[in-house]
This record gives sequence, C-alpha cells and structure tokens, in this order.
Amino acid sequence: MQAPRGSWSRGAAATVERTEGGIFWWAVAITLLLGLATFSWFFSIMVFTHPEKPMNYAILERFNKLERLKGFTEKDVPGGKAFDQAELYQTFHGFSSDNLAQKNSDLRRAYLTNYKDDRPVYVKGRFRIIHARPLGATDVFTKGIVARAIAINEHDKEYRNVVIEYVIPTRSASSAQFGTGDIIEIDTSSQRNKRRLHATLLNVQHQPDESLVFTVVPLVYGEHAVDAGKGTSIIAEPPPRLNLKASLPITGKDAAVSGTNTVATVAGS
Repeated sequence: MQAPRGSWSRGAAATVERTEGGIFWWAVAITLLLGLATFSWFFSIMVFTHPEKPMNYAILERFNKLERLKGFTEKDVPGGKAFDQAELYQTFHGFSSDNLAQKNSDLRRAYLTNYKDDRPVYVKGRFRIIHARPLGATDVFTKGIVARAIAINEHDKEYRNVVIEYVIPTRSASSAQFGTGDIIEIDTSSQRNKRRLHATLLNVQHQPDESLVFTVVPLVYGEHAVDAGKGTSIIAEPPPRLNLKASLPITGKDAAVSGTNTVATVAGS
C-alpha cells in the first residue's frame, strides 16, 4: 500500500525536532554541571584559604581538615616586629572601621595557618591588670585565663590609650588566676635572661574614648608564671579548636583598676 504523500517528511521532521530538543536539554544539563563544578572549586578554595571565617572554620572542622595550631618554641617561632604601646597606638589609631576589620581578619587567618604566609605582629611592654577571669565555652579560646590590662611606661604611669587582653590558652580548665593590680611584663628589656613570649596580635578594636584594645596570645607555650609572689604558674598549650562564633575582644569594657601592684612577670620559667 502506498503511503500518503508527505507522510515520511512529517515523521522525519518530528524526529528531528525531538532530537534537537534532547540536545538542547543535554546542553543545559552539562552547562549546569560545569557551573556547579566551577562553583564547588572556587568555594573549596575560599574555605581553605579563609579559615578565619566562622562558616569556613566549621566546615573544615566538620571534615577534619583544620590545620593544627603549632606549639612554637623560641627556636622556631616565626619572625616579626615587636611593637610597644606607643607604636601600637600610632600604627592602628588611624585605621578606618573597614580597614581595621580587614586587618583583624588577616591577623586571625595568619594565626590559624601558623604564619605560613604572613609575619606576626608582636606586642611588648608593661601592663597593669584591671580585670582577669577564666576562659569559658562562650569565648574564642574556651580554656585558660585572660587578663585585661592598661599599658604603663617605665615610670609606672598609665598609657590609657592602649589596653590589652592577654590570653593564655590551656587544654584543660585551670585554677591559676591573675590578680587585679598585678603587672604583666611582655618581652621587655628587663627580661633579657628570661624566655621570650612572642605575644602575637589577634585583634584590635576602637573604643568610644579613643583608646584601643589589643587581643594578644603568646606563641611560645609551656610554663608561664601567673603570680610570682605565690609561685603560681600555668601551662600554656595551643588550643585544639577555637570558638570563632564568639566575639573579640573577650573581656568587658568596664573593668576598674584595683588591688596592689604586685609584680607578676608573665614569662617562661
């Protein structure tokens, strides 16, 4: 039986249309997959290169990809410039809020990557404690102690434009504690015969009264004297993890100076 004229051409056209439609959707699917692969690649790079971001840090921790914080010694501690209180203020006072936020991000990233690509900013000088407390689960460092202290010069006069919070992280809870009014000495000239602490800067914050608060943590771990008079010390260790959802600075803004000026040189034994 002879097929009606034109029936073959109509069937062929339908087949071609179906084929072209299939190719189109395959092209869409491949494009989406390529886009997803590219996004995943860039996202992975962002996560690994910016562990200071809380979300990235949580992802790396979830998949056990966090770089362990190194327990430095005086022999292998990374080199960097040490700033006294006046140099700290002169350097950071003029930073805008955006520039300071970027600098803080850079400081934390350098710390979390063990200073592979960046040099640390070290802090030195004498500081009088106005507040101290143990660290807890809601802090960036969850175990150890922290002291908030005002800078003082060689004549024991306060340089109130500069406040530090000195963090000593530990692996377990400690009963050792700084005393209000005690003096923290960090890598001063009077400590030439003592182990240097290499207290690195992690965060800077402007205060309403134009002062600056600097969060610092020693890179050289081991035994640190807390109360020289009582012979109290604490064993500092690199923390296994940080709580990056917590805010910096750690300590409050309303600590008041009190107590006696007992010299409690914070240094290795």
